[in-house]
Formats: sequence, structure tokens, C-alpha cells
Amino acid sequence: MVFDLLKQKKYPSNSKFDEIYPKLYQEHSARHFTPVNIAIKAAKLLVDNPTDKILDIGSGVGKFCCIGSSVTNAHFYGVEKRKKLTNLSNKIKRNYKLKNAHFINNDFTTIDFKKFNGIYFFNSFHEHFDETCILDETSKVSLSEYKKYHADLMMKLNECNKGTKLVTYYTFKNKIPSSYQFIDANETGFLKFYIKK
Repeated sequence: MVFDLLKQKKYPSNSKFDEIYPKLYQEHSARHFTPVNIAIKAAKLLVDNPTDKILDIGSGVGKFCCIGSSVTNAHFYGVEKRKKLTNLSNKIKRNYKLKNAHFINNDFTTIDFKKFNGIYFFNSFHEHFDETCILDETSKVSLSEYKKYHADLMMKLNECNKGTKLVTYYTFKNKIPSSYQFIDANETGFLKFYIKK
């Protein structure tokens, strides 16, 4: 089982891990869902203590939270506006007994970011900008919606407590508020680490 492998630090390939999902989502994985090796690195950057709470904005099928909760002792919360994806994430959580993964079906703007020690963001809004990136029938290309979501994200990130960690994947620095100090980047610059000043 892939989660047993993760806990034993025997990391499965991305394609092997994705077999837990329906075929449709396996096909979209490369564009929409965090690769296994990136999820492990991001989770370890975000977590210091077992009491930490990490928020994944636009958690999709729950891949990052499921992996993060398996390779650390912290609690991972995914917020996703598509009920179908939240239901799938919760089904996987139950099937694999992932006690530290939690999924919320809502818009991320309704969440109190102050409750979290760390935030993860893998450019969840790109499908509103790029018609080749559409995930399902609920998606629509809308530049105005893309800009609105990023403005909302900037506002919510500014609400975070000082010392909050932020890890982004495939997200430009200009989409991150100046209240965050850039710390480091790896994976050819695509994985970035910040701390709220």
C-alpha cells in the first residue's frame, strides 16, 4: 500500500501513487496534482511540530494532504470548492485510515487562515487562465475570475500570523504579498518557501 511505503520512507513513483485515484484523475495528475516527491519536500518545509496545522488551498483530490499527513505527524487540511473532489478525498482518507488528513468543501476565502501554521499553494487558479488546463465541467476560462482569486489570495495571506510558513509550487513571486519574506527555492525554482514577516 502506498501510504505504508511513505511511512517507511520508501517513496512510490508518481504513477504508482496515482493508481489510488479513478482513471480520469490519473490522466490529469501531471497538470493539476502535486507530484509525490514535491509533496514530501513541501510538507517537510512546512512542518516543525506534530501540533502544526497546514492548509492546502484548492486541494483537488487531496493528494498533497494525504502525503503530508503520512510523512509528518502534523494535521493537513485541504479546502476544495468541488464537492465531488472533496468526497473523493474523504473516501481515500477513510479507506486508508489517514487520521491527520482533513477535507473541507468550501471556497478558500471562507477559511480563517490565522488557524494555520503553514499554507501550501499549487497555482490552483491557473485553469481560469489557460483553456488547456481545464479539469472538469465546473471549470471555465475567465481572466477576471483568475485576477479576483489572486486578489483574494493576497488578502487572505496577509491575514496570517507572523511566522506563518508558505510553500508554493509553480507560482510567481509577484502573486505573493510583500509581507512574506522569500527564504529559498528548489526543484529548478518552481518550489518556493516564504515566511510571514
